[in-house]
Amino acid sequence: MNRILALQLAFDLIIFDVHKDDYDPIKDIEAFWNEYALETVSANILQLLSSYIDCGTGENKSLKDEEMQEFATVLYRVLIAYCVTNYRHIDPSKIQLSAEAKARIGKELELSKKVAEFFSRLSK
Repeated sequence: MNRILALQLAFDLIIFDVHKDDYDPIKDIEAFWNEYALETVSANILQLLSSYIDCGTGENKSLKDEEMQEFATVLYRVLIAYCVTNYRHIDPSKIQLSAEAKARIGKELELSKKVAEFFSRLSK
């Protein structure tokens, strides 16, 4: 199957999953944050954007095309999950992350807070 069509099918299937009776958006959110660190998400999004800007020339690629397609699909899945969570008024406090993911996210947020405070002090 054509690579573009396969990617489109993967994206379309995510929308169909939302309409299944047993669809639980919380599980998709938990799976995403248990798998990906904020730093990884940021790096992957930057690579997606740069490959769009570079027209796929391959400069500064840390991930293969298949890995980027997989990440784009997973990212789309979690965005849809957040949308459904909001639409259905599901309490986001039900999200249960692994202890490792909580610790990792806590460290990343603390570091980004320090960087933001530093630049805030510089701008005054």
